[in-house]
Amino acid sequence: MKAAAESDAMFGPTAIPLLSAVVLWFGALASFIALRAVPGNPLTSRRSSFGMVLRGFWPAAALGAGQGVLVALIVQIIAAYDAATWWGFAGFAVLAGVAFAAVNQALVAVLGGIGRWISALVGVVAVATGLISTIPGWLAGLGAAMPTAPALGGLIVPNGAALAGLFVWAVLSLGAATLAVATRRTASTKSVLATA
Repeated sequence: MKAAAESDAMFGPTAIPLLSAVVLWFGALASFIALRAVPGNPLTSRRSSFGMVLRGFWPAAALGAGQGVLVALIVQIIAAYDAATWWGFAGFAVLAGVAFAAVNQALVAVLGGIGRWISALVGVVAVATGLISTIPGWLAGLGAAMPTAPALGGLIVPNGAALAGLFVWAVLSLGAATLAVATRRTASTKSVLATA
């Protein structure tokens, strides 16, 4: 009976939103394996730090939005949602793809290659906390604090709290990436002046 209950949980009403959120998360991670988080040289670029971050963000955001549409189309083939449910799901999938691009960009901009490993770990924890009902409380709390949590909530039932959560993660991530670029510029300038 226990195995049957676990199987029902895995393929229950939250399974498709969970798998969709995880696919979008790993899609954003893959974008920053292929793309540079911050194109150009921070020291020699004439763009502002935020401008450099946006230059790296837009291609990944477009890919994330496209992945959101693709995931929503595949889900519609599998689940055959009614029109209102599908539009809500598709809208949140697109928003999640864009927000996840911002978070993954920040992880790579701030932490470099380690940020990609942390991103992969976030995806694994999202799967574990979404599928396993007997996880420790601290791990469940960690899962609820990750950027995948508001996306999952919004993919299950679109709501303002989930939208706000994605927005906050995206804004904080763009801010962290901008700060990382500005810090590199300051450190590089100081090192150049020190050797002059």
